[in-house]
Amino acid sequence: MNRDLRDKVQAKVFDIKYGEAELFWYEVEKIKNGRPTTEYIVEPTKLKQFIVNSGFRLHEDKLVYLKNNIVEITTPEKIYKFCYNYISQFQETNIESAFIKQGTSYLIKNKGIVTLLPELGIPLVRDSINISYKFYKNGIVKIELNKPLELIEYKDAPGFVWKDSIQKRNIHLHIASKKLGDKAMFEKFIENLSNDSNHFNSICSALGYAIHTFKDARKPICLIFNDEVQTDTSKPQGGTGKGLIVKGISEIVGKAAYNGKNSDFTNNKFAFQHVCDSTGIILIDDAPRNFAFESLFSVLSDDLPVEVKHQPVRIVPFKNSPKFVITTNYTIKGDSPSYKRRRFDIFLRNHYSDTFQPNDEFDCEFFHGWDEEEWNLFDHFMFECLKTYLDQGLIPYNSESLRLKMLCNETSVDFYELMEEHFNHLEVKMLYQTVRNKLIKEYGSDYKYIDNNKNLIIDWISRYAEFKGYQIAKKRANKGNTFIFSK
Repeated sequence: MNRDLRDKVQAKVFDIKYGEAELFWYEVEKIKNGRPTTEYIVEPTKLKQFIVNSGFRLHEDKLVYLKNNIVEITTPEKIYKFCYNYISQFQETNIESAFIKQGTSYLIKNKGIVTLLPELGIPLVRDSINISYKFYKNGIVKIELNKPLELIEYKDAPGFVWKDSIQKRNIHLHIASKKLGDKAMFEKFIENLSNDSNHFNSICSALGYAIHTFKDARKPICLIFNDEVQTDTSKPQGGTGKGLIVKGISEIVGKAAYNGKNSDFTNNKFAFQHVCDSTGIILIDDAPRNFAFESLFSVLSDDLPVEVKHQPVRIVPFKNSPKFVITTNYTIKGDSPSYKRRRFDIFLRNHYSDTFQPNDEFDCEFFHGWDEEEWNLFDHFMFECLKTYLDQGLIPYNSESLRLKMLCNETSVDFYELMEEHFNHLEVKMLYQTVRNKLIKEYGSDYKYIDNNKNLIIDWISRYAEFKGYQIAKKRANKGNTFIFSK
C-alpha cells in the first residue's frame, strides 16, 4: 500500500473511531525498531479551542467556568482534569498517557493556554434600584414593585450568576400555603419581635434592604440589630432572636461573618479576606460595648479593599461591595451626623430569652427542621419584605419607649432618673459640676470614672436635652460651666 493511500485509510479509520467528537489531538504513524507504531500528539491550538468551547473563560484575572449563565471559579488543575475526563471516555490508554504528559506541560507547568483564554464578556446579574433577582436551583426569581414575581431560567438570564450565590433549594411561585392565609413561621417570629404593626414594618424594611444588593452611594447604611431591653452596666442578655434574623438574611444572600469581639477593622489589613464575589452581607456578630463604629466609615461609603495573605489586594467597587450588618447587646455609640447617616438601628422586642427560644414556641428547629412548603413560605415572606423596602425604603420606628431606652443605654438609667427628679427645670441656670457630683454621691463609686472625663457629663446632659426636646444654652462662669434648658 502506497503512503497516500495508507494516510487516507488511517484518516477514515480515525473519523470512524471518533465520529463527531471534538478532538484536540491527532495520530502520527512512526516506525520504531522496524515496527509501525502510533503516537498521539496534543495540538495546543485545538486544545485551547476545546477549552473555550467547553465554557472556560477569564474574569477579572480569575479562571472561571461558564455553563448556562452559571459561573464558578476554577483552576488550571480543574481544567486539566476536565480535559482528561473527556479523553478517558474514549477508553484508549495510549491517548490518556499522551495527554497526561503533554497536557501537564500545556495546562499546569507553563499555563500558556489558560492565560490566553478570552474574557467572560457578559455582565453579572445584579439588582437595580427597582428590581431584585434571587437565585434558586430551578431558576431566578425577578422581584419588581407592583408586578407579579417572575421565574426566569438560567439560560435566559440577563447576565451571569455566581454558582455560590444559588440557594440549594427550589422555589415554587404562587403555591397555596398549608392552610388558607397561613403565614410563614419566620413571619410569625418577626411579629413576635415587634411592638406593633409600625415596628413590624420597620423590621421588614430592614430585611428587604439587607437582601437587596443594589447600593445607593447617598445612603451608605449599616444595619444594627439590638435588643429593646438591655443595660450597659449589667450583664447583657442574648438569645433574643438577632442570630436567627441574620441567618434568615443569609438564606437569601451570601454572608461573610466576623466575631465582633475579636475582629480588628482598624489595623488589620486582612480584615475582609473572607469576602468573595457572592458575598451579599458582612456580618459583625456580637459587637462589644466599645465597638469602634467609625472604623467602618470608609468601607461603608467607599470601595472595599480585600486582601488575602500572599495575594494582591483586590478592590471591590462600592456598587458591588456587600452591605454591613451588626448584631450587639450594647448600644453602638455615636450620634453625630457622620454616624447617623451611616446607621439604621433596629431594636427587637424581648419576646425570647436564653430560657425561651423560637424552637420552644414553634416546636421546630428553624431552617433545619423546615419542609419544602415552609421554605417556600419563608422565601415569599422575604420577597414581600424586599417589596416593602423597594416601595418605602428603610422605615424608621421611633417610639417614645425606644427613644428612652436608647438614652438610658447611651448614658445610664441612674443618670436619667437623677435628671428627672432634680434637674428637669426650664429657664434655670444649673452647673454641670453639680450634676456630676450628685450622680457620684447618690449612686456611689460606679460613677467615679466620670471625674476623669469631665466632658462626659456635658455630653450626657446634651443627650437628655435632645430627648426632652429642650434647647440648651451653655455658658462659662467663674464657679464652673453652666447650662439652661428652654423650650
